[in-house]
Amino acid sequence: MDTSSETSTPVTPAAAPAAPQGRRGWRSLGHPLVIAGAVVLALLAWQWIETRAQLEVLKQQVAQRLGESDAATREVKGRAKEIQDSIQAMGNRLAVQEARMAEAQGQQAALEALYQDLSRSRDEWVLAEVEQALNIAQQQLQLAGNVQAALIALQSAEARLAGFERPQLLPLRKSIARDIERLKALPLADISAMGLALENLIDRVDTLPLAFEHSPPKQEKVVKPQPKKGAKPVEQSAPAVVEPPAWYARLLGDFWTELRGLIRIERLDRPDPALLSPAQTVFLRENLRLRLLSARLALLQRDGRVFREDTKQAAAWMERYFDVEDREVAMRLADLRKAQGARLSVELPNLNETLGSLHSARVAGAR
Repeated sequence: MDTSSETSTPVTPAAAPAAPQGRRGWRSLGHPLVIAGAVVLALLAWQWIETRAQLEVLKQQVAQRLGESDAATREVKGRAKEIQDSIQAMGNRLAVQEARMAEAQGQQAALEALYQDLSRSRDEWVLAEVEQALNIAQQQLQLAGNVQAALIALQSAEARLAGFERPQLLPLRKSIARDIERLKALPLADISAMGLALENLIDRVDTLPLAFEHSPPKQEKVVKPQPKKGAKPVEQSAPAVVEPPAWYARLLGDFWTELRGLIRIERLDRPDPALLSPAQTVFLRENLRLRLLSARLALLQRDGRVFREDTKQAAAWMERYFDVEDREVAMRLADLRKAQGARLSVELPNLNETLGSLHSARVAGAR
């Protein structure tokens, strides 16, 4: 045994220092750096473990938060879908409302166009009526010289425009009012009345009595009223007058009538009326009728000179050959004398300015 031990562990000088190195290795473990490194490693291990635990907790929290977020996302998606559906429904309703509004706007535009057409047509109709009245007034002034008819036409045009408050019609209304005042201020005779008087005289020429046909008026018998049968006589306070017999009263009446027929009072300041034969009477009446017709024509033509001559000659014939004491003859003769002083030759105004205003109003209405 000793031999084996000696052979197994030979003592050599190189193996002798091994034990001190091992001791130095263990001693080196107790070095402060090693201890610090171990502490650091421990701290790092503890930190890693703690961090891992925190990461696990964080993973769990993140997973929980992700789950909650997914639920919220799903809820948001559901609400977003509901909102989208609502928006789509509102868009559909808005499209329907826009379509209705567009239709209403189209109808409003059509109604406005129709109103404009109706208003324009009404204005054109009124202006056409006014133009017709003005043309009638112009014709009455230029052709017939009838101021009264022209006034009536102008007044009807003014009344037609009175219900229209249009700015473009104001100059026309002023012009018509000015023409009416001008016609009213004219010093004209009543042409219609004189024409009617001449017409009546022409119709009665054949019935007017002549001067040589004049006979004294017959005396009307005075008939004394007889008391009624059964009436009581009226009491008189004065004494009763004795009346002559009836035959005597009739005799006196006849005598007085015959006596009045023998006496005739006539004027001596004019010559005796000429005795005319039936043929001359016809010619006289026809010549008088022709003179009156000529006077009426001159009246319509506003020829004052011819009118005065014809009426003067007709009045002279009536004074000489007709019975001026007759009521009808005296009345017609007075009409002729009155007509002789009538003023016919007056320059009548025209309506050109008013017609120009009408044309301007039409142009403004068309614009």
